[in-house]
Amino acid sequence: MVAIDAGADAIQVSNHGGRQIDGVPSAISQLQEVAARVGHKVPVIFDSGIRRGIDVVRAISLGATAVAVGRPVLYGIAVGGVGGVAGVIEHLKTELRTAMLLSGARTLKDLAQGFIRNKETEH
Repeated sequence: MVAIDAGADAIQVSNHGGRQIDGVPSAISQLQEVAARVGHKVPVIFDSGIRRGIDVVRAISLGATAVAVGRPVLYGIAVGGVGGVAGVIEHLKTELRTAMLLSGARTLKDLAQGFIRNKETEH
């Protein structure tokens, strides 16, 4: 990839603002392909639509190394300041634990690519 060859320390998969452009593929539908092309050369950070624990499971399962949480944190700070942010993060962690428990994953490493089916990339 050009970005890695140019010295990028990570690749971020995001639709930041792209949702306003009709016909643009969703970020999650592109994540698996991007992660495959990146391999393990640099971390792949995903940040589009992470609202619940199951969203983290999906992103990690499709190849993200890490996820970034934006909108829920902004909601938390607007509602409760620093305590609101802490509450949002704690709630997200609880949902992640529950989603992992229900899916049979003991650790994040168990959420290897292919753990879930991605209908958009199946042929």
